[in-house]
Amino acid sequence: MSLKISKKKSVYLIKGRITKSTVNLFSAYFKKKLGKKKKIVLNIDAIKQIDRMGLKALKEVVKEGAEKSKEVFIIGYGCKEIYDDMYEVEAV
Repeated sequence: MSLKISKKKSVYLIKGRITKSTVNLFSAYFKKKLGKKKKIVLNIDAIKQIDRMGLKALKEVVKEGAEKSKEVFIIGYGCKEIYDDMYEVEAV
């Protein structure tokens, strides 16, 4: 499975892989949504694989959302690790 994005209520379910081969589709889709929506919720429960480029794309969506005063949330299994990577949280 490559990448499938579906929407249920106001939550976007990301299914499959966010990798080098799918990152352009992912980025283009959510850049377009950021132009129209005030809030985007990404559910990553069904992501099977994410590589370095996929993680970078997630970061860019969050960053672009902040720059446009939009709310972007990442929920689901693995979101803490993504959050930690984005903000380079160090254990005290």
